[in-house]
Amino acid sequence: MVIETFISDDPREKLNRTRERFEAAREKMELETLVFIEVTKQFASEWIQREIEMAVRSPGSANFPENLSFGDRNPGETNLDLKELHPKISEIVEAQLNRDDYWIHRNALFQPDISRDYLEFKKEKTRKELTSSVRIILGRATEIFWTLEEGEPENKAWVKEPGGRKYACFVRFSDEMTASLNRYFAMLEELFILGHEMKQEMLSLEGKKA
Repeated sequence: MVIETFISDDPREKLNRTRERFEAAREKMELETLVFIEVTKQFASEWIQREIEMAVRSPGSANFPENLSFGDRNPGETNLDLKELHPKISEIVEAQLNRDDYWIHRNALFQPDISRDYLEFKKEKTRKELTSSVRIILGRATEIFWTLEEGEPENKAWVKEPGGRKYACFVRFSDEMTASLNRYFAMLEELFILGHEMKQEMLSLEGKKA
């Protein structure tokens, strides 16, 4: 038995279907945004834990001040409570990355009729902004676990900015972060295509009314 699916050619129904697909794509992008934020929390926690433990074992590390302050500890040890590490970094990551201006699908004034070149520009701009924010995250998170003496010269690995320090060295996203961002960009292309279709269908419907 063959069941045929009837799809109406009514322009308004066609527009409604496209609008539903558009909103579904937006919802998927929002979920992927949250995935990126979560894997960034894991990346930052592991990075901070690794770098701080290296600094404790090797005072005078090129990336960290010599006067790291972890409280009472024996050489080569740290009293850093790892149970407190992830929640604190989680707050920093949320503050830095869960912002509407980073994530294009959250833009209420979303413009679908743009060129391919501009789409690539938006993707690269987003990638650069996220990389800069990750550097800020690493700086803010690391400051939680040390005390800098007044007048200490700046370390080349860090740039002092209002509100704290920013990690200035090269940062490579984790595999999970890269995969998540690539999925987001693929969804972004789908969103622009659906947005363009929706706009054309709206213009066609208005033309028939006239």
